Amino acid sequence: MNHELQDFAQDVTAASQTVPVLVDFWAPWCGPCKMLGPVLEKLAAEAAGRWRLVKIDTERHPELAAQFGIRGIPDVRLFHHGAVVAQFSGALPEPRLRDWLAQHLPTPRREAMARARQLLQAGDAPAAAQLLRPLQATLPAEGELAALTARAEAFVDPAAALRLADTVPAGSAWAEDAELARTLATAFLRPGQAPGLPGGPLGLRYREALTHLQAGEFVPGLTALVSVLEEKPAFDDQRARGLCLAVFRHLGMRHPVTEQFFRAFSMAVNA
Repeated sequence: MNHELQDFAQDVTAASQTVPVLVDFWAPWCGPCKMLGPVLEKLAAEAAGRWRLVKIDTERHPELAAQFGIRGIPDVRLFHHGAVVAQFSGALPEPRLRDWLAQHLPTPRREAMARARQLLQAGDAPAAAQLLRPLQATLPAEGELAALTARAEAFVDPAAALRLADTVPAGSAWAEDAELARTLATAFLRPGQAPGLPGGPLGLRYREALTHLQAGEFVPGLTALVSVLEEKPAFDDQRARGLCLAVFRHLGMRHPVTEQFFRAFSMAVNA
């Protein structure tokens, strides 16, 4: 059902929990809006309920335009599970609009990958790996999926993670993610299969950090790892520093745990 907005909380936030909602911010005086609107309505009708269209007249709802920082119209945003997952401004021609929808509308694969990312941030790599393995097996050449699965496997089966990371070409858009997985997997593999970790009290603390981090226990793991760096910033030939950065990137720079430890890390390695 496509309609003008009645209630944002109900029509967009709540509705997008079960089906993607495409929101068209427009105004009656806007020429490009008049060109885009009928195309959106046509595609929404073709979608037959797979996604729904909600039109928001910015003249009638200036508070919503301000809330979402609308600077020009038409402005189209795709909501899923209450959040904006994609957007564009201007009147796209129908072929480009179809391509845009095909690229951004949720699919079972994208849903599974999004769930896996949530599990990884929560420290549940085994569940993430279990979710991703069947997908990766059916799409072995999909770089994004291979890199994400490698990140999950780094905590569960580091050797498998290294094999997966090596399938992502160096020039791929996902090469950095694959390198992140490689850094994590190499660190977690070393205590058991690549002897040579430094000894002494710092070495014991470093092994403690590795054990916690591989188990997804990020707070105690980073507590131990940062304390090692505070005493010896270049510990283990800079590998401890690289691991700490990799964990931050794995969690995301705005993750609460990253924010909790990043300042202490920076002070330790830049002292």
